[in-house]
Amino acid sequence: MKRYIIKNTDDINEAPFDCVDQWPWDYERGPETYFRAAHTDDRLTVSLRCFEKDPVAHIDYRNGFVCNDSCMEFFFSPSADNSAGYFNFEMNSNPTIYLGYALSREDKGVLVDWPEEDFRLCTTYDKDSEGRDFWQVDFTVPYEMIRKYVPNCELSSGTLIRGNVYKCGKHDQVEHYGSWNLIETPGPNFHYPEYFGEFVIE
Repeated sequence: MKRYIIKNTDDINEAPFDCVDQWPWDYERGPETYFRAAHTDDRLTVSLRCFEKDPVAHIDYRNGFVCNDSCMEFFFSPSADNSAGYFNFEMNSNPTIYLGYALSREDKGVLVDWPEEDFRLCTTYDKDSEGRDFWQVDFTVPYEMIRKYVPNCELSSGTLIRGNVYKCGKHDQVEHYGSWNLIETPGPNFHYPEYFGEFVIE
């Protein structure tokens, strides 16, 4: 099981990148994808970066099926054993967000009711030092939002939570499905908390 340390800083650029490098199913390998995360007393901050020049981005309304576009996703449970359920942040490059919360994979779940401006969604298109094109989505996760659904949640230093990071795409592109922590299922499905890796709050 993979582990990532969520750095205690208000500058996401101080956090290290890790790679979405598991492509377990019988599809083409997707574009190179990375993530990094940091935290402060009141929020998580996450950056997702994909080396892709022209990402597919048809969906432009909240909670549309961005997973069919070129999509990066951040799933996490604010608990060490997934008992608190999990949130799924899914974003294309517009950026447009799909945001849900479920108690388990079997639970139908709900769409998260929270003002979008609080997530500070932002897309960047740029090149790295080697001249490679990438797009990046940055966003924050307010702890106040988490506590609306998990009232007793406290994400303090040393807390272990669970999560995974994904890259997928379906329509108008080479279909692909990748993850940070390996998912061992017969076919693509990201809603398996039992395959979440470990995130440690620094």
